Amino acid sequence: MCRRFTAVVLVGLAVTFLFLSGCLFGGLKKIESLELAASQSVLSFGEATELTARGKTKTGRIVSVIPSWEIVEGSGTLGESELQVSDWDYVGPITLRATYNGVSEELTVQVNDLLKDYDPFPVPSSPWVVLPNRTESQLVEIGEPVDFFSTTVYLRLQDGSSLRGRGCFVWNGQIMLPDDPSPATWMNPKFYEEIPEIPRLSHRVHFELIESQVLGRGTNFSRSVSHRTGTTLEESKELMQHLTSETTASAGWGWGEIKSTLTYEIESRTKQSVKIEKEETVTRTWSFQHPNDFDTYLYSSWNKVDTFYLSDSNGVPLEDSPIFDGYGFSSSPVEIRGAVVVQKTWGFND
Repeated sequence: MCRRFTAVVLVGLAVTFLFLSGCLFGGLKKIESLELAASQSVLSFGEATELTARGKTKTGRIVSVIPSWEIVEGSGTLGESELQVSDWDYVGPITLRATYNGVSEELTVQVNDLLKDYDPFPVPSSPWVVLPNRTESQLVEIGEPVDFFSTTVYLRLQDGSSLRGRGCFVWNGQIMLPDDPSPATWMNPKFYEEIPEIPRLSHRVHFELIESQVLGRGTNFSRSVSHRTGTTLEESKELMQHLTSETTASAGWGWGEIKSTLTYEIESRTKQSVKIEKEETVTRTWSFQHPNDFDTYLYSSWNKVDTFYLSDSNGVPLEDSPIFDGYGFSSSPVEIRGAVVVQKTWGFND
């Protein structure tokens, strides 16, 4: 009796589910039109908008659907349900087409502002040149002086051996002068003096080539490409060791603590909005359609890399700084590959 009751209930639930989902009577197969929306209709370079679609059946029922998206005018980067403004040179409308079960509809968003102060990319003489793997690094901002600065130091023991530890050179925003141990024990005598100035946390940017392609006049191009985002735990931990007052806690930090503390330090010192995340590989689809302005196009896609590092007051990394010459300090750069992927295209006439 119980078994039969269970079976009847399960059958009833299955029929109910099929009815609610529309599958029993054709449901989503009877979509006659699509309603499309974007979370932002006006975008600037680097910004993204979420794309949504709803289907309308012959009876007027509205259901959520996941269509395939393509760019039919303009240029950008498409995810499964996201458009990112990624073409370095493009301003104007981007028209998207969504298709579900043979039904299509179009949606247009506007790109108004590129928000770029410089063009770091090469100027190729022809579409057949080999592009560099990365662009030159550009200084974006010389950050504020750090509150704490410590680094690895070595002391000479009486038996001639050495002892490794961490020495603190800046504490609560003030330069420290070591008073112990005695000057003769420091293997680098400069470490027993006041450092010339407080290091700063600064910001540089470069772009790494993901792929390039030679395309003909009026080509509509779309391809899925993998690239890296985020940063490594090792780089993040090394920079954290310099910025913390806990000179002996380096091995005990978890990734979550490093992520929250380092994100705060970067945002407070450089006024740059940043989110520290572990490195991972992601796949996205790069798409664009260029008009018939040129015979041939050289298309390229680049990964934007933000580098935060310790510098002198001129933005020079500590290891290269004449101000800190002889100290042997490291700038401990953290390279963060963000979600912004840039497309750069050049046109040529035969």
